[in-house]
Amino acid sequence: MNPSTRNLAWKLNWFRQSELEGALLLGRMAGTVEDGALVARLTRHCAEEAEHSRLWCGVIEELGLPQIRIFRSCQSFYLEVSGPPRTLLEVLCFTQIFERRVHRRFHSEARDPATPAAARAAYERMMEDEKDHLAWVADWLRTQAGAADCLHRYEEIDRAVVRTLQPFGNCLWAVPGLGREPAENSTLIP
Repeated sequence: MNPSTRNLAWKLNWFRQSELEGALLLGRMAGTVEDGALVARLTRHCAEEAEHSRLWCGVIEELGLPQIRIFRSCQSFYLEVSGPPRTLLEVLCFTQIFERRVHRRFHSEARDPATPAAARAAYERMMEDEKDHLAWVADWLRTQAGAADCLHRYEEIDRAVVRTLQPFGNCLWAVPGLGREPAENSTLIP
């Protein structure tokens, strides 16, 4: 597999895993709150993140790329710096900063002429969903004491994570602990 195809396979699998882990985190949070409207928002957001993971599975399959076992989501690099979020405020501040990063990244990927059409369509679909995610979380955060400081903290963490991962932009397989290379000609997760 040539290096650009290899990197595409790793990138899309990493996105797939990160969307799934985002869904799981939001689903756990939905089970901790009592406000019915907030439970509904968290549940919808959780479902959309899980759907995004499913979309990446479909794109990976459509492009004939292998399903790679990923051990570390994008979020894990944030949590390595910040530790696990302890409150709903921390989860949603983290979510807001992370989703802003994802939205910018997906926008850039969708505009890249080298991006395959199937991946471009997925990026565009997900960016549309992210608009709602960014809006509802921002609205909720505006009502919460301490949100500005918490957002600032996660912005700092975001910059640190980007600095850590930037050298691996074209060789994600080299990120320590990220995943395991599939067997040659494999299309299944080992």
